[in-house]
Amino acid sequence: MTFQYLQSLLPNDEIHYNNNHSSQFILYENTIDDYYNTINTLKHYNIDYTIETDELSLDTILIH
Repeated sequence: MTFQYLQSLLPNDEIHYNNNHSSQFILYENTIDDYYNTINTLKHYNIDYTIETDELSLDTILIH
């Protein structure tokens, strides 16, 4: 998956490259326009992701 493809699916979300390579891209909860829409879009297009929660209870979506 490319950055451009993901950006076309999620045009209002801020997408970050992941430097540690545990995932390809990262979406932070506080930079997502509509969290539930983002999750639904990822599910709809069968994009593999995991959600982790940090010490401040903010979700991070790791896209594989």
